[in-house]
Amino acid sequence: MSRKRIAFPAFLPDQLPRNVLTRATNVFPAVDGYRPVKSLAAISDPLPASFRGGGAFISSDGSAYLLAGTANGLARYTAGEWDDLIVGMSVADRWRFAQFGNYVVAVNGVDTKQVDLTAGSASDLSAAPTGNGVAVVGDFVVITQAGGDKLLVQWSAFNDHTAWTPAVDQAGFQPMLTGGEVKGIAGGEYGVILQRFRLVRMERTGDDKAPFSFAEITPNFGCASAGSIAQAGRTVFFLSDRGFMALEDGQSLKPIGNEKFDQTFRDSVSPDDYEKLWAAVDPKRSLVMWGMPGTPGRIWVYNWVLDRASTIEMPFSGFFAGYESSMTLEEVAAVYPNLDTMPYSLDDPRFQGGDPRLYVVSNDNEVGALSGPTLEATLTLGWVALADPNVARVRAVWPITDAISGVTVSIDARQQMGGAQDVTIAGEMQASGRAPLRCRGKYLSATVKHAAGSAWTYSQGFDVDFEAGGLR
Repeated sequence: MSRKRIAFPAFLPDQLPRNVLTRATNVFPAVDGYRPVKSLAAISDPLPASFRGGGAFISSDGSAYLLAGTANGLARYTAGEWDDLIVGMSVADRWRFAQFGNYVVAVNGVDTKQVDLTAGSASDLSAAPTGNGVAVVGDFVVITQAGGDKLLVQWSAFNDHTAWTPAVDQAGFQPMLTGGEVKGIAGGEYGVILQRFRLVRMERTGDDKAPFSFAEITPNFGCASAGSIAQAGRTVFFLSDRGFMALEDGQSLKPIGNEKFDQTFRDSVSPDDYEKLWAAVDPKRSLVMWGMPGTPGRIWVYNWVLDRASTIEMPFSGFFAGYESSMTLEEVAAVYPNLDTMPYSLDDPRFQGGDPRLYVVSNDNEVGALSGPTLEATLTLGWVALADPNVARVRAVWPITDAISGVTVSIDARQQMGGAQDVTIAGEMQASGRAPLRCRGKYLSATVKHAAGSAWTYSQGFDVDFEAGGLR
């Protein structure tokens, strides 16, 4: 009897199905294997209307605010409830947000609004153009597709988000005459304008009359979906016609899904549906996510530090990066009327706000975090030949995980990788940590499943007990 340890490799569904993971569902990549994804735990009752976008912002006094754009307005999360800031609108596009001091500028393609974080109120930003994207570049607020012009980029006056008259206090505009439709913008000390067929760097000049210069980063890579744009510091992630990309430091373009998961994505999502994508960065886990809503929806997860990917399957209508919202003492008392029996101390960080987290919105418009019970997780290893060129007779599998229950191992054993599936043998992990099963074949593909709701924090692979047989 021989024993061999097989560590879970990277999830590379685009490659030949040998010694790679062909499925990694409801797990996060980790340096030593994979970790569980938890289910959605709602933080409040549903939003007052269909979700169209969200964001979280911290005011100058350190308070954190959670905002959601809906089909009929803007709402703010306060003390476990959503309070309407603006109602009576009709919004079909996405809401997108950018913070400028103690204000948040919000665009949706039809109206431009401002939220006063200190006052907790919202109003029209009447001087500003409409737009499909917004960002802060230096001391300017920049809006893309300004006034409904798909090629126009417009910026505010210097250090004033309320003034937009061109040529006054450095306010101005720039038509992007080549490169096609402007899909969006990423901000910071410089801007990155993402067009359909090119990328452009928008940089301060120091000239009051011409405050920005526009330099083409690449003429042959563009953004295929406005909904695919996500930013983490100086890195901008997006979907191009050639796959998923990362633009680093406004100049270095890196393909991140080529020969990994790009083709699998293209096989499952029609280009006609690209604008339905949602994108966000998980601020705690070095993850960027792209999701296609549905029941279930599917999310592609990429860890840019580990250069590893995975997927999530769950019902959702959207998601966004944010912070936990701050709560005053009065708001805490409203949620916990009897403070003596409250399960947390008043100085618990959850009441202070500002803790980064990813928010997911259910199909019922409930906003929450992935902090509920674990989802069912599936890890499938492509074909391995344990006794090559001989047949292997498997007797047991020992999953390498800290789970003590809820683990099932199944093996598809074949004489030829392309042969018809005969039978898949499954065994449940016992108290000893052993999953007994018997099968034989030259090529074997193993699937490890963690049951929904089971307790575990990592899954690294498995040991397999086998004997070498003959050639057939």
